[in-house]
Amino acid sequence: MNRITSTGAAVALALFGSVSTASAADYQVTVTNLTSGLYFTPVIASAHAGSVAMFRSGAPASPELQAIAEGGNVAPMAALLESVGAAVATGDGLVAPGATVTLTISDSGDAGNNVLSVTSMLLPTNDGFLGLNSVPLPGAGGPASMTWNVNGYDAGTEANDELVGSGAPGEAGFPAPPPVVATGTGTGGHGVPAHAEGFVHIHRNVLGDLDPNGGASDINAAVHRWLNPVARVTVTRMGDDGGDTNTPSAISGLNGIAYSSSSIEIFWDRATSDSSTVVAYDIYRNGTLIDTRDALSFFDDSLRAGVEYTYEVRAVDANGVGGPSAQVSVSTFE
Repeated sequence: MNRITSTGAAVALALFGSVSTASAADYQVTVTNLTSGLYFTPVIASAHAGSVAMFRSGAPASPELQAIAEGGNVAPMAALLESVGAAVATGDGLVAPGATVTLTISDSGDAGNNVLSVTSMLLPTNDGFLGLNSVPLPGAGGPASMTWNVNGYDAGTEANDELVGSGAPGEAGFPAPPPVVATGTGTGGHGVPAHAEGFVHIHRNVLGDLDPNGGASDINAAVHRWLNPVARVTVTRMGDDGGDTNTPSAISGLNGIAYSSSSIEIFWDRATSDSSTVVAYDIYRNGTLIDTRDALSFFDDSLRAGVEYTYEVRAVDANGVGGPSAQVSVSTFE
């Protein structure tokens, strides 16, 4: 597989040979920040042909990926992807720990775009990014929705000295916008000994320290360290041009039970669709999509004690069309 690259980079842009024919469709891409202390810069998501990719593990990063990983600038990557017929959507703000952002990709189907890539800078890091690379898009007649847990990568373009800096490609240091500073980034660090690796790889995590006005690092070790995966990405095919306009039936029999101070299970009856097949159910907790599955129950653990949680469930058919939601509220034990 060849990665997308600009003129003068190590690997040439792949030419489109034989590509699969895709019908026009919209895709809803939901990205959830699974970390407790990192922010994501504006997310970029793209439906593109399998002959190109945003990055490749073990290979040098393109300038476009470097712009994302060091400063959160998605514009060069968006322009490059669009130049080869990819469909692109970008966010417009930081994604806080535990928060979710939803983008809609509108694909004409003319370029054979059959895979999805998603990326965003991880803050605070020097050149870390979340990376979902060339995974299959849900196709018509197949599963309407697919979910991936996404790891944090290092672009290998900048030494991980863990110091606040400009965030511009080629200039040392990570950007520190006010929301990130508010989480406890420090100043005056002398820098972690490091070098730019020169290739994309799984991020080793940050080291940090507990000195806000000195020490080796400007990163707070008590807040900003993480374990992979860093994000959950769900993509849902929203339908085809001229396709099904009938929605599945509403969920019936939705009920829930608390088992402990940290766990709840919800149950529902199977929905139907007059013109297609129900293939999955979207499950929301307090308004946030948390899972999509072909099942009639969902077990939710790691909840807080004595808290009421509201769940919504809707059926999704093979064309990506969602039906009306049903809702139930359940409280965990004190």
